[in-house]
Amino acid sequence: MIDIEKIKDKIEIIRENLVELERMKFIPLEEFCESKRDVAASKHFLQISIESMIDICFHICAKQMFGVPSTNTEVIKLLGGKDVFPQENITTYLKMVKYRNRLVHFYHEVSVQEIYDIIQNYLDDFRSFIKDILIYLEKK
Repeated sequence: MIDIEKIKDKIEIIRENLVELERMKFIPLEEFCESKRDVAASKHFLQISIESMIDICFHICAKQMFGVPSTNTEVIKLLGGKDVFPQENITTYLKMVKYRNRLVHFYHEVSVQEIYDIIQNYLDDFRSFIKDILIYLEKK
């Protein structure tokens, strides 16, 4: 059985991080680039938010007995195949999960401009994920 509270806790983590990331939107690029603290905080908020997404996906997969995915991308694909997510969102969620790997393993290659671009243009992808999960949970 899906632990709704566990999922809601993870969603709350994402929402709290989004509040902080939204504040970063108003910082001009030059100022953002000069602030190691803002850059580091932004990377952290993004990483934790994506990890929360992954945790939610693995939890649903396990509790619904959808199989045992061996990678983060595999869990997204598996849930997409089980109609947890609309097909049009799967590619976006796969990119997000892969980006977490960049943040963790290739952190030295992640540019400040890249982080700034995500903050400016892609935070709604997290909101779409939350919406998709909540819609799925309503069906259960």
